[in-house]
Amino acid sequence: MFFILYVSKASEQCSDVEIADILRTSRKNNSANGVTGILVYKKPEFFQFLEGPEESVTALYEKIKNDTRHELIKTISQGETDDRIFPNWEMGFAGEGDLLPLQWKWDLDKLTLFSLAENMDDSMEVIRAFIDHQPLDKNSPHT
Repeated sequence: MFFILYVSKASEQCSDVEIADILRTSRKNNSANGVTGILVYKKPEFFQFLEGPEESVTALYEKIKNDTRHELIKTISQGETDDRIFPNWEMGFAGEGDLLPLQWKWDLDKLTLFSLAENMDDSMEVIRAFIDHQPLDKNSPHT
């Protein structure tokens, strides 16, 4: 099993409608390719964890890096893992409203997703905190 954890910044044209489209496409394609994970969006930043077969995850990440809906992509970590964190989520989604329960970990006004990217342990702790939020596996932005 292979994983990639990255952050990026939404481009000007990336609206909630665009994010909903990303999720629809991801859930369909990821299911066919054995990829699971979560996309976190705290305007204007994305934080995404992808896991699955290495060839599928790296091919998807290359497509993501060329997607004009975001920019300033920064890889936090990538590598091998023994088990999936999100075995049943083709692509979970958490927006700012979904992040409020995690306020104990992170003050939304002071910490950006890019600053979170500087600490791999904190990043993985945040990713694992979403495991208990099962409704996020079908969640999408409010459009």
